[in-house]
Amino acid sequence: MKKRILILYEKSKKIGMGHYYRCLRLKKLLKQKYNVKLSKLIKKKKISILSKNFDLTILDLKTYPSIKTLNKIIIFEDLHKKNKNILSIDPLDIYNKNSGPEYFVFPKGIDNIKYNFDKKKRINIFFLQGAKDSNNQLNKLISYVLKNNKKINFKFKIVSKKFKKSNLFRNIQILNFYNNPCTIYKNVQIAISSVGNSSFELGRIGIPTIHHTIEKREIKRAKIFEKLNMGIFINNKLKRIVNELNKIYLDDNYRKKLIKTRKVFFKKKNKLLKLIENEI
Repeated sequence: MKKRILILYEKSKKIGMGHYYRCLRLKKLLKQKYNVKLSKLIKKKKISILSKNFDLTILDLKTYPSIKTLNKIIIFEDLHKKNKNILSIDPLDIYNKNSGPEYFVFPKGIDNIKYNFDKKKRINIFFLQGAKDSNNQLNKLISYVLKNNKKINFKFKIVSKKFKKSNLFRNIQILNFYNNPCTIYKNVQIAISSVGNSSFELGRIGIPTIHHTIEKREIKRAKIFEKLNMGIFINNKLKRIVNELNKIYLDDNYRKKLIKTRKVFFKKKNKLLKLIENEI
């Protein structure tokens, strides 16, 4: 009989869809070997009750309550819980135990994408601000780039439900990103992104990325990426974004270095499935 795994996630307009889509990918990987149930968590107080009839519970939440349980639990993105029955992993961290790209669930088909850059053709710039677009940063950023960029023949590919398109914004395509991100990535040459799941996906392909965020948790990650030469971090300094776009576009050696560094770091052997197998 197959062992049973319960995966609980959070999603909302406020926190976005990242937790859900990570869990959905994980379910597809696990269901070949286990009986997996995927469910949205409504009341956090019921985690212990919900997990009773399962061999393992996996939680992917924005914030975690105090969990008292004798059942085995794996939690995403929180490395500070102290409970012998709870194992913490954080794919978006890179310096702690059970963290980094080895524990990331990449979308199917991502390794089939070959990065292409040709200055003779129009360059596709991918914008992703995330669901929590504080102070309408995406509109401000794109407005500034459009007004001040003079060197790049480009088209913007944007993922945002909040973006307000107007006659000012030409050469812009608004996308439904989460259905199949690989169909978007294969036509992207440069990315301007918040620092979440997309950062790792863009990195695995090698797409040069400018990290732009004002969220505290993402700023920490962005600074680490910049230190490792995997993408520059620009905190709300719009002039620097335009300068960096031009540098990536014009400086072939700089662009190639970014591509190589990112590919090497993010293409590591996955350890997540083995970890789950050991826990169950």
